[in-house]
Amino acid sequence: MIIFISLFLLAIVLVINFFYIKRAKELEERNKKLEVLTAENAKVNQELQNTLSLLTSANQKLKDLDRLKDDFVSITSHELRTPMTAIRSYAWMALHKSDTPLSKNLEKYIIRILLSTERMINLVNDMLSISRIETNRIEINPESIDLISICKDIVDEVYYSKATDKNIKFVLLEQPIPKVLADPEKLREVLINIVGNALKFSHTGGRITIGFFTDGKVVETFVKDEGSGIGKEDLGRLFQKFGRLDNSYTATASSGGSGLGLYISKKLIELMHGRIWAGSGGEDKGATFTFSLPVAL
Repeated sequence: MIIFISLFLLAIVLVINFFYIKRAKELEERNKKLEVLTAENAKVNQELQNTLSLLTSANQKLKDLDRLKDDFVSITSHELRTPMTAIRSYAWMALHKSDTPLSKNLEKYIIRILLSTERMINLVNDMLSISRIETNRIEINPESIDLISICKDIVDEVYYSKATDKNIKFVLLEQPIPKVLADPEKLREVLINIVGNALKFSHTGGRITIGFFTDGKVVETFVKDEGSGIGKEDLGRLFQKFGRLDNSYTATASSGGSGLGLYISKKLIELMHGRIWAGSGGEDKGATFTFSLPVAL
């Protein structure tokens, strides 16, 4: 009996020892795996640190290049604007104040010079505006503005300079609205862009309507034309930089636009704490551009 009990206890000890040794080996293997994983993690972390350092350096270089680009655009635009303005002035004088009669061909050539110079000056001005906006160098000087009054000025300016050629009719829906808080020069630039686009894409004999809506907190101004319209798939791209769209509103061959006007308008309206958006029933169904500005308190 004693022998049997001794053997039983010995068996228990052997089993316990077996499981202990097995567990010890498992722990040893796990520790080795942990050491390997720790080493791999340390290597990965080092690689991540190296990559982060490279990315930081590359990002700084990109910022430096972007700053140089902005400086180059600004300086070049300033240098271009002066001679282009002189060319436009002398071409206008040659066309309207010539001492001798001009032949039909010469008159046509001078008109082309004027149009091309005007387009180049507008492009230079757009590039300067973008440079100032994107480098936070543009100043907004808000004041209380009568929207109806400034819209009348814009309509008169656009009508007598361009609208008569296409026999476009302007309709200004006047109503009592509060004054808005905005920078008059920046607001004027936005309106010239939007009304100019409406005129540009209107068919001969068409109509452009300007109207207003207010809820007492903001005033919405809309410019509606009856022109070539905008496809639904293109509406979201209108206010992007160089947003000329294929077979659409900003890609009409006769437009001559740079694709910068609406992008600049959006940035200026946002800087004046407003919003701008567009809508259209589709191609050849006209377009409506609307912007909102806060009411002047």
